[in-house]
Amino acid sequence: MGLRRVLLASIWVSGLVLAGGPLAADSTLVGDLPRADERPLERIEGLDSIYGVLPSEDGTRLRTILTKPGGHTGRLPAILFVQWLSCDTIELPESARGGWSRMMRRVARESGLVMMRTDKRGVGDSEGGPCSELDYLTELADHRAALRQLRESEFVDPERIVIFGASMGGNYAPLVARGEDVAGVIVWGGGAKTWFERMMVFERHYRELTDQPADSLAGEMKEITAFLHHYLVRGLSPRQIAAEDPALGQVWGELVGTNGNLHYGRPLSFHQQAQQQDWAGAWNRIDAPALILYGEYDWFEDAAGHELIARIVNRNRPGTARFRLIPRMDHHFSVFPTAEDAARDRNGTVAEDPVVREILAFLSDLGL
Repeated sequence: MGLRRVLLASIWVSGLVLAGGPLAADSTLVGDLPRADERPLERIEGLDSIYGVLPSEDGTRLRTILTKPGGHTGRLPAILFVQWLSCDTIELPESARGGWSRMMRRVARESGLVMMRTDKRGVGDSEGGPCSELDYLTELADHRAALRQLRESEFVDPERIVIFGASMGGNYAPLVARGEDVAGVIVWGGGAKTWFERMMVFERHYRELTDQPADSLAGEMKEITAFLHHYLVRGLSPRQIAAEDPALGQVWGELVGTNGNLHYGRPLSFHQQAQQQDWAGAWNRIDAPALILYGEYDWFEDAAGHELIARIVNRNRPGTARFRLIPRMDHHFSVFPTAEDAARDRNGTVAEDPVVREILAFLSDLGL
């Protein structure tokens, strides 16, 4: 642990002793973007939460939340948090106690760094949307704009910024960092394989780990492979696929997460644009240390896609990427007795500590 972090820890403990409780948290709303409703601002022990505004390239105003150690006024290293696929907000109210919220609070607080999050278009206070119509390339541009704004913050050392891509954010991370001088990149739950390959893994894991009869597995996967090829590689809509092959068109309703013309709550264009990205090639151009984390029971992804990132980075800069597999953990920072339990979300316990420790160790090794 670096000297700065030791000092911050001492200040934290002193604050607890002198005040007889947690350090005060200050939450402020700045800029011209109003709250979308009457919800109170988040308050995190020991941190100031500053609700700001990110003007996107087309003028849409997005909500940002920047946290920093309470009362600190100088420049600090920073983390840009790039989030998941779903249209859930990145706010951390006290009522949010799941694995993601616990992990994010702890990283923000225990790292002693600035951390910035940005709500997607149509989510929380952010304008635009609805999020269900937000495509991949527009979201990517917004994340890159967030990095530019973070560099300009009065609280941030612009030469010491780490990109933390979580879930779908792990696929965005090398594209956000592309052409940028960043201090490091952290990934959780997002590998370097193509989106087509990822979808294949997801569909197979779902069937293998639930009650799918083994004698129908091969037949279903052949149909799914054919459908995903038309949908993601050829770029056809489910309606177009059904027009070409009515029997194959029925597969759309058998995929996990489909509802009408949405897939995991996002439009077809999002997934088709994701398939067009060269994530492995983007990682090949990253000139920064990388921490690649994967939960053993994360059935959304596979370990090989994560190990691929480490191999690519280490091929160019030996020893600068580390891959860590967290035993028995799923995508949402819970641990389970078996992979089948994780797929069914039963008998799990939130246990974000191993991930937080790996992240803090990586940041310390970077000297942040």
